[in-house]
Amino acid sequence: MWQLKTPEQIEKENLEQAKDMKANEVSEQLRKMERWANIYIDEYTYDDLRIDAIIIDTEHKWLRGFEIKVTRSDFLNDEKWENYSCFCSSLSVVCPWGLIQKEEINKPFGLLWVSRNGCAKWVRRPKNFQKREALAWRFLYYRVIETEFKRLYWGRPTAGAAK
Repeated sequence: MWQLKTPEQIEKENLEQAKDMKANEVSEQLRKMERWANIYIDEYTYDDLRIDAIIIDTEHKWLRGFEIKVTRSDFLNDEKWENYSCFCSSLSVVCPWGLIQKEEINKPFGLLWVSRNGCAKWVRRPKNFQKREALAWRFLYYRVIETEFKRLYWGRPTAGAAK
């Protein structure tokens, strides 16, 4: 017979499902979360910075950046991920369930936990730190779209949106 799980049972199951997740598994869970109107891009390069994933939110004209971390050491030793905020309207760390705690992520950045069973939990939602109405932001937004369009549809390699 079907039983309703307690929050503790769900948490335990998600922790178990998240064990030893690889970056491609985390990326796939992130991709599955997005709505049809958004464009998901793996490993986007902007100048000399490479972010693990960026989602172009076509409804709100936002560039949502995501840095994927699958080990504690990768998270603790990475000092550059916060620099990606220069070309994102919001930025979040995505990791296997429970790997990184909310207190370890500075505001305004977000933290998203995922597991293999498709569960996801915003531990901290990111704050938007780019003003969409600003002319410079609109230029950057459309430049990212143009760069990805060329790469995806014409097969031209992209050296980054700002070049």
